[in-house]
Amino acid sequence: MMRFAPFTRDFYIPKGSLKVADKASDGVVYIFRSTKDRPAAMAFHGKATKPDWHHSFSNDAARERKIREHFEGRRRWAEWQGERRAERKKPHGFEVGHVLYASWGYDQTNIDFYQVTKIIGAQMVEVRKVSQISADTGNEPWMTGKVVPKLDGFTGEALRRRVNGRSKSVRIDNVRTAFLWDGRPLNWTGYA
Repeated sequence: MMRFAPFTRDFYIPKGSLKVADKASDGVVYIFRSTKDRPAAMAFHGKATKPDWHHSFSNDAARERKIREHFEGRRRWAEWQGERRAERKKPHGFEVGHVLYASWGYDQTNIDFYQVTKIIGAQMVEVRKVSQISADTGNEPWMTGKVVPKLDGFTGEALRRRVNGRSKSVRIDNVRTAFLWDGRPLNWTGYA
């Protein structure tokens, strides 16, 4: 079977177009005249191969407005990304003994509790799974209930995990993300 090489950005850029790059963002626009001799432009960002947009315009002013909007949008995106990156790197504030919970499941709600056993630098913690104690009041519907953690009742091995400073959470695996527990009993559900 014959394979084709993937297209590069040059494949999409019309011959004779003029490159306009924004110094404050990763936006790039190529301006040219369309086949109907109208003002046209094609915009890219970063290392993208395919264009973000490719338009022809009724006049040069409309094209300039669209290019300005594209560059402003890319600047806002870069600022937002920088803010999120900075938030994730903030100190997490977890301490040894803090309890985290993960609520997960398909057609049912499972609750897992984890206890912070060690702080490893500014971005990492060591957590261990702890057992649960029923906190049912007796008037819960069938196949539901409430649980609280049993502190220092470790049931799992120690896991080293990076803390997301933005959401104050720890990714346990591809299904579970653990958040700081507020001390209230958590609801679980079962499925027959």
